[in-house]
Amino acid sequence: MKPPVLASAILGKPLILYISAQERSVGALLAQENSEEKENSLYYLIRMMTPNELNYSPIEKLCLALVFSIQKLKHYFQSHVVRLVSRANPIKLVMSKPDLSDRLARWYLQFQQFEIVYIPQKAIKGQALADFFVDHPIPDDWELTDELPDEDAMVIEVHPPLKMYFDSATHRKGAGAGVVFITSQGEVLPYSFALTQLCSNNVVEYEALILGLEMAVEMKRLQLQVFGDSQLVVNRLLGSYEVKNPELRSYHDYAKKLMGWLGDVTIQHMPRKENKKADALATLPSSLTLSDQAQVTICQKWVAPLPNKC
Repeated sequence: MKPPVLASAILGKPLILYISAQERSVGALLAQENSEEKENSLYYLIRMMTPNELNYSPIEKLCLALVFSIQKLKHYFQSHVVRLVSRANPIKLVMSKPDLSDRLARWYLQFQQFEIVYIPQKAIKGQALADFFVDHPIPDDWELTDELPDEDAMVIEVHPPLKMYFDSATHRKGAGAGVVFITSQGEVLPYSFALTQLCSNNVVEYEALILGLEMAVEMKRLQLQVFGDSQLVVNRLLGSYEVKNPELRSYHDYAKKLMGWLGDVTIQHMPRKENKKADALATLPSSLTLSDQAQVTICQKWVAPLPNKC
């Protein structure tokens, strides 16, 4: 009538690993679906970060959570396919780095030893428990109890990713760039940039995209949806078009690097008529069409993708 909370793994069936990273702790929940397609919890993991680890970026902390899980549950990884569920893909981060540090290189070697399949986190069961244990780390001197309710974990709905719209405009004296962020609560964050140098249309499109990506990195957002009306820029980043112009290569590489830092980023082309807010910001002040309540940040800036950035 009261089966144990933690179940034994079933050979031949994939495992599900939920990982989570907070400001000072990382944690994981290992689970597996039973014959009734309900998830059984197999193992919980939680630990505080060391002082050096506190300096990691958010996506590096997710990498740390995966490495911690591999170290503690290596025998599970060796005998099962592991479906990794998290808000961003830590394996993609490591693989997208052209120059790996010693730490990232060690992590990459560990990831390559096992069959790990990344699944984006949407509405899932076990992540609620993983997040709870990370938010409430247990000191080493506490005694654990097994008096836990034998119920399915509650279903949680993860907030939609941050949306970013970018556009640009050129004129005789220079160029402008517009970036609009829309949060999961529908809040609009508009930014307008007066670019300080004359440049081609393609360069200024990359400028607008990079300025937005740099702000997203500063916001520490792991999930981002990017929309732009430049088919050339979008298709180059998607890999559909090749970058042949040497002038654009440094901008392209820097944009790809920023997207790798963010983690889970998608980019999509949209018609110009649907990108009016970003277009208006790029052509400030004469074409501004945002509502009176919107507070617009106008900056003067120039993105120079120097060798140390690329």
